[in-house]
Amino acid sequence: MSDTKYFREVMEIEEYIYTAGPIGTKFLEGLRNGKLVAGKCSKCGTIHMPPKGFCPIDFQQVTETVEIEPMGIVRTFTVIREDLNGNKLEKPVTLAFIEFPGVSGGLIHYLKTDRPSIGMKVKPKWREKRQGSINDIEYFEPL
Repeated sequence: MSDTKYFREVMEIEEYIYTAGPIGTKFLEGLRNGKLVAGKCSKCGTIHMPPKGFCPIDFQQVTETVEIEPMGIVRTFTVIREDLNGNKLEKPVTLAFIEFPGVSGGLIHYLKTDRPSIGMKVKPKWREKRQGSINDIEYFEPL
């Protein structure tokens, strides 16, 4: 017997309005413009993706951003073959954790390839119409 619980109703958290803050807004504006923008700590120089309001290393407020190269590396991935109800998907969906060279952190996003692998170099496939959301990246694809 499974201990997994599913909540199909609207969760309380969905009632909150999330604000990105100054550094998060720069990240979202970058996405809208087809660029990957990370936060850079002025004290230790660490670059974080996605940008954080405060550096997790030295707790310095992060106000500076830098554009990073849109080439990432797959560090781990999972292939989803069933929906939440256990029904087989028509086509499997791959999600990957993507790191960027010289950057702390990374992004979890869709990966479009028939043969995913750890260490695979990937680039974002941008949507033509962008609005300042992580979904402005349709998926990552192999280089």
